[in-house]
Amino acid sequence: MVTTHFAIPTMFSQNDADAVMLALQDLPCIHIADVNLEQRSAWAEHTRFISPEEIAAALEEAGYLATISSS
Repeated sequence: MVTTHFAIPTMFSQNDADAVMLALQDLPCIHIADVNLEQRSAWAEHTRFISPEEIAAALEEAGYLATISSS
């Protein structure tokens, strides 16, 4: 498993955090994920069958700019 951290500067409210979490949970190969609204960040533990870039793209598709902060 790989853990990747994302900065999500467009996440401002609990509704945004919930939407980001749902977007992460809907992706295949995500084992566990969490969102931190205060820090406007999220992380996901995932297999190598999905890349950090694919996860960031899915978050952006859900309406939230996401940049990979560490992997």
